[in-house]
Amino acid sequence: MSMKDPISFVEAKVKERAKETSNIKNAIIFDMDFKPPRILIRSELNKVTNDLADYVNLNLPRHIIIYGSKGSGKTLSALTIASAFRESKSMPFFYVNARENPTSTKIYRKMTRIDSRGHDIDEVKSRLDSMLSGKSIVILDEVDFLQDYDVLYHLSRHTKANLILLTQKVYWYKDMNDESVKSSMQPDHIVFHEYNADEIREILKMRAEEGLNKFDREALGLLSAMLVREYRSDARIGIKALEILGRINKWNDDAVKSALRQAYVEVEGETLRNLGGRDLLILASLIKNQDTNKAYSEVTNINNFLVKGMSKSTFFQSVNYLQNLGLVTLIKKKIGRYYTMESQILL
Repeated sequence: MSMKDPISFVEAKVKERAKETSNIKNAIIFDMDFKPPRILIRSELNKVTNDLADYVNLNLPRHIIIYGSKGSGKTLSALTIASAFRESKSMPFFYVNARENPTSTKIYRKMTRIDSRGHDIDEVKSRLDSMLSGKSIVILDEVDFLQDYDVLYHLSRHTKANLILLTQKVYWYKDMNDESVKSSMQPDHIVFHEYNADEIREILKMRAEEGLNKFDREALGLLSAMLVREYRSDARIGIKALEILGRINKWNDDAVKSALRQAYVEVEGETLRNLGGRDLLILASLIKNQDTNKAYSEVTNINNFLVKGMSKSTFFQSVNYLQNLGLVTLIKKKIGRYYTMESQILL
């Protein structure tokens, strides 16, 4: 083992890595939270902007629900269009992720920035009503994580805000058991289709032009085709794979395939890393047992305080959470005269 001065060691390492990543022109372009100056204006955005334009002109909210799979551009599209209306028409917008703020109370406090428990909820709502007394856009992301619907009723009934709700679950609104919310909202339903290869290639080309010094157009074509064929057109995986390729600056077929595999692991791994211990144990039981009843029996027999003696309702709350994350999907299946729920793992 060689002995080196720490400062010299660090400086040498920085120079070495700078050389190895010299093809990266702007690393922020590949950040999943980055909102690029240019986006793909997909056909479904015509309906979104038509509704918002009518809202501007007629002063009547046209609430919108956008459905789409992971990586289909729901969040980026909604934020970009809302930003454009803010710049063009001075119309403010608010964004809240319901997975991070799953109750109406948390959303009210998030929007008003009143976190102190010294303010009761009626006071918080009153502040919110004042904030939304004029035209504004409220984007609620991953709305299927909501544990109650008071915020939807209140915003649609007591404010002039135009709601844009984002979800992966096509049947979320249909399965909602609150008719007063449905009557108050009466939303337009817009489905974002999975990107085709041409759309993916255009998205990746824009990122490559902004973020890399050099890239190979033919490799982008292969990357796009494989993303559509094997990774459900998830643009997040494509952008991460492009970053990996850009760093190594290798663009042959093997490099593209390897980058996609690595990108998939990194993107899905982030979801798994954020799971709690109980949810991980339940996911492991579902991987071993498609039948949810068998999975429940197994998980309650595990010698772990997180799941031992767990009620069936708590188990299925966790299963539904995993389904909302896109890790599993539940399918109703008939066995003899009875029905059971089977899980399919999407990893």
